Amino acid sequence: MLSSLFEPLTIGNIELKNRIAMVPVVTRLDLEGQIAFYTARAQGGVGLIQLPPGHVDARATEGDTIGLCEDSAIPSFKRLVDAIHTAGAKVSITLFHAGAQLRSTDPGVLLVAPSPVPWSKRAAVPRELTIDEIEELVEKFIQAAERAKKAGCDFVEIGAAHGYLISEFLSPRSNKRADKYGGDEKGRAQCAVEIIQGIKKRLGNDYPVSIRMNGADNIEGGLTIEDTTLIAPLLADAGLDLISVSAGVYGAYPPVIPTYDVPPGCFVSYAGSIKSVVNIPVIAVGRINDPQLADDIIREGKADIVGMGRPLIADPRLPDKASRGEVKDICKCLACNNCNVPHTPIRCAVNATVGKEAQLKITTAAAKKKVMVIGGGPAGLEAARVAALRGHNVTLYEKESRIGGQWLLAATPPHKQDFLDFIEYESYQLEKARVKVQTGKQVTVSLVEEEKPDVVILATGAVPREIPIDRNSGLNVMNAWDILRGTGTPENKVLVIGGGSVGLETAHLLSEQGKEVTVIEMLAHIGVDMIPEVRWVLLNELTPNGVKIFRSTKLEQVTGNGIVVTVNDTQETWTGFDTIVTAVGSKSLNELEEKLRGIVKEVYVIGDAAKPRKCADAVLEGAETGSKI
Repeated sequence: MLSSLFEPLTIGNIELKNRIAMVPVVTRLDLEGQIAFYTARAQGGVGLIQLPPGHVDARATEGDTIGLCEDSAIPSFKRLVDAIHTAGAKVSITLFHAGAQLRSTDPGVLLVAPSPVPWSKRAAVPRELTIDEIEELVEKFIQAAERAKKAGCDFVEIGAAHGYLISEFLSPRSNKRADKYGGDEKGRAQCAVEIIQGIKKRLGNDYPVSIRMNGADNIEGGLTIEDTTLIAPLLADAGLDLISVSAGVYGAYPPVIPTYDVPPGCFVSYAGSIKSVVNIPVIAVGRINDPQLADDIIREGKADIVGMGRPLIADPRLPDKASRGEVKDICKCLACNNCNVPHTPIRCAVNATVGKEAQLKITTAAAKKKVMVIGGGPAGLEAARVAALRGHNVTLYEKESRIGGQWLLAATPPHKQDFLDFIEYESYQLEKARVKVQTGKQVTVSLVEEEKPDVVILATGAVPREIPIDRNSGLNVMNAWDILRGTGTPENKVLVIGGGSVGLETAHLLSEQGKEVTVIEMLAHIGVDMIPEVRWVLLNELTPNGVKIFRSTKLEQVTGNGIVVTVNDTQETWTGFDTIVTAVGSKSLNELEEKLRGIVKEVYVIGDAAKPRKCADAVLEGAETGSKI
């Protein structure tokens, strides 16, 4: 049924075996880690892997980029490319210069741009490039392309999206030049045109060149789809072989990396518009996490290739599973952006093997054991799945009527219903692995003694922390978990105590229900436990809903006369609230460990039962525990 997605496609002198490309993602892994990460995706059936940006100037890069500005980088880079080829995928790399978006205080960096226009109001003003410097820059891109080809890359891609340097040339918001590199669309495209023509002249017309550009900047004064449909033909005429169409700059909505509140396929229309004005293949991106959606995009002529970054992080074998019709076996990306935490190695909320591909391989256990998993949240589910795949006899117990644990609460706020896909995936995997699942079953010491397991895995989760509030104040007092479960019924005017992720998402849910919501947080910052893009998007949704947020505000007491708070060291009394909702964190629920240590030989405590943290931590501990018993 996915015939369009698995048709081969020729780009220049290379043939892709299917229409799925892994677009660049930031891994922050060392070379060995990158080899393991990317070969896993290549072995999973993806046709093309586009590697993280290769910087063309060591003074103008940041984050996880591959050095292409010196010949000395070629041997190690070639190892990565060769490994991916051996695993079955074609390889390209994006040539990159950060431009004005270089965020560094190092005096040795090169903060330059087409014009002295900062990328945000708070950013440093870049120096305007001279014509001589632009010509030198073009040569740096060409030399980087030469190095990529020597390393074995099947083609190169020019990074011209998301507000980085070549994107800054294309956009009227950042390019105010009056010379040949500015002005109308032709002038703003001139730098990119010269790079394309230079690479073709140096490396040969048969060596493919792609560009990744914005269909629109989605910000005031930025590039529009009307602009790009004029620019794209100019680039194609210069010799371009492929266009990858993304969207957005920092500060735009949808975000550059779309979050879960954005509909799947959010940037596809831009690709369709550009495809209609060029005669070369086009890649569509933008939260394409479903094989059927991907096939529809190709079949309907909106693009020739679909770009998947995060979906292939969540499930590296997505292409092979889709080609065999095993759609229920695909662990779908939730667009939670847990893979994009700054300054940390890549990880995934639903795939524990990310960044640990070499360490977390499922192997058959040396001896088959009887395993009792207590708790059906993410940690327990993953532990049960991995242990069963290794050959153990596994039974999972969940005291509630359905599995999922706190993840069911996480899926309750607006736009997060797709988070339940992970529970459905785990449930199906447990069924296939013949794990016995018993819901509505409270585990006691006597039950453990009766079952006589070799191993007990305690994944009993956590309970919400409470704060002392006078229940005689006349106010309706409840916990955020009550709201998310649907067991609490707040009245109209609500005070939420706690500005972390749970408090803010509960406030969002209540505001969508028409409640008048105020949030207080004792810290100077809110949402400190959230992924930056997710926090930014959520705050931009709370404001239109009328949610009031007070930082550096501490609840002192609740009396019959009102709510006493300290705001920036000043004590105030607030009145008029009907309901108080507490969201001040959670504490581990682990009542069985000590009782079982003398009864069961192997006892493991994982997930929130060990320490309340994120889903990614719970899933990782589940996988690690299932792998070692």
